[in-house]
This record gives sequence, structure tokens and C-alpha cells, in this order.
Amino acid sequence: MHTKLHYLIFMIFLANVLSGCIGTKTFNDNARARDTVALAAGWKHNYGRDNITVTITPSSGAPIVYMPNDPAVRAVVNLYPDPLSGLIVSPQVNLDMTPGARTYANLVSGSFTDYDNDWWQTAVFVDLPSSLPQGTARIDITNPQGESTYSNVNIVPGTGQPINFTYTISPDSNSTDTLNANQLHSMERIGNYVIQFSGSTIPYALQLDLTHAPDVDHGGAGRAYVVNTRGDIKNAAWSDDGTNLRIILHPANGQTLGQFSDFKIYVTGGITGLQLLNLKAVDINGSTVTGVTANLTWNN
Repeated sequence: MHTKLHYLIFMIFLANVLSGCIGTKTFNDNARARDTVALAAGWKHNYGRDNITVTITPSSGAPIVYMPNDPAVRAVVNLYPDPLSGLIVSPQVNLDMTPGARTYANLVSGSFTDYDNDWWQTAVFVDLPSSLPQGTARIDITNPQGESTYSNVNIVPGTGQPINFTYTISPDSNSTDTLNANQLHSMERIGNYVIQFSGSTIPYALQLDLTHAPDVDHGGAGRAYVVNTRGDIKNAAWSDDGTNLRIILHPANGQTLGQFSDFKIYVTGGITGLQLLNLKAVDINGSTVTGVTANLTWNN
């Protein structure tokens, strides 16, 4: 990906994640009919091309509605901050590695993610209709799970064209190409199980034993893959034999984690029927911690 998309990613994070807001902005603010705009949608957990409805209300005339999987909704991509950025490192070392970084991080956690350290900004890339009149157009994005956001864009004179996401094939070449639909969609989030934990006492480590339908190597579908939300905060060791999955979670720095949300993990890879068989929680001395529970949620 080349300059245009890199600029969009930078601007979306700068304007929305640093401020801790829910993301009610388009890039650019001014656009022509048919142009592609990037909408910063905030920290959305269930946004996808197959379930969002985009409603564009022009300054005059009837709203234009893009139903799920409309090709005018080009991609729905989650953008993450650099793990070596001051925003990420500063709260972990309790020092401002860049001016005000801890304040900005606290805004994100306290006002935006409810102290969940798995941060991202959902960006929705939308081609505007060719029939938009000049003036302010409001763009609403909703899904059946009740998530919603909106942005306003100023429609200026002229007729634009959808962005083709041009990129340079190699640093030493002037040859360029464009991202096709499959390349854009490959950056989108795939189906996954979210595993979150709760209890009265935060443990030092957790061990989960789970079962699932046979994977592709055993006559079924998919292959288990565990994704750790924050590898700088905790370690996730796991193994899978095709139907049984074991996951062991413990802090990366040897200290008890700050909140249960830090233990959150994802299980993906196309497997089905994931179920928890056993959960073991221990303190730093290896003694059992009671009352810890796990919740499995499927996100398609």
C-alpha cells in the first residue's frame, strides 16, 4: 500500500485514537460525488461489510442506503497503534516517553475502551453516490448488534472517482498497481471467538482446556489459531490436537495483571463448536484462585 492509504491510516489514528473519541469524522472532510471517503467509526467490535448498513442523507433529496455487502462499501478494517509508540509504551513504564503520552493513553482507556488495553480504530471505506448534491451529507453506519456511528462530509462541486489504492510494486521501481477487492478484504477481521474473564480476584495465570469440532486435518473444517491481544502485557502459550485446545496465560513481566480484560484472547482459524471444558486459575504462588469464570462469544 502506498501514500494515499498510509495517509488515511495516520490521520484516522491521530484524530481519533489519541483524542479517545468514538470517531465521528470522515477523511477528507470535503469530497465530491463518487469520491471514496474513510470514516473513523471508533472502537467497534461487530462492524463488517456483511452486517453494516450505510445511510447517506444528502442536503436535499431522499437518503441513499447501502445494504450489507454493497460493493460501494469497499472495506471495514481495524487499525492498531504501533506497539513501540509513546502511546502504548508510556502507560506500561509509567513515564511520558513523549510529552503527555500517559494522559492520552488514559483518555483512550478511561473514556473509550473501559480500560481494555486491546485498542483499535475501525475504519470504513465508502464510495459516495454519483447523485449527491452539494452541501453537507450525513453518513450513518449501523449494525444489528446495536453499534452505530455517524460522520458529516461536505460535498463540493465536481464529480470524483473511487480511490483505486495505488501502490508501488518495489522501492526501486516506478511501476505501480492497485489493490483489488480481495486484497482489501484480506485486511478485514475474520470470524473469531472472544474469550473474556471475570471474577472477584485477579489471578496470576490461567489455564483453559477447550474442545471443538474436528479441524481440517481430522475430517472437519478450519485449523485452530490463538491470537493474543497484547503480547507486551501477557504471554499466551497454546497447543491443539485437532479437537482439543489448551491455552496457558500469564503476565509477560512476572507481575499480576492489572485487570481481567488484560487476559482477553481470540481463537480463530475457521474451527467451529468451541466449548470450555475446564478453567484453572492460580495466584503467583501456584495456589488456586476461586470464582474466576470465562465467557466465550462468537463474532462472525
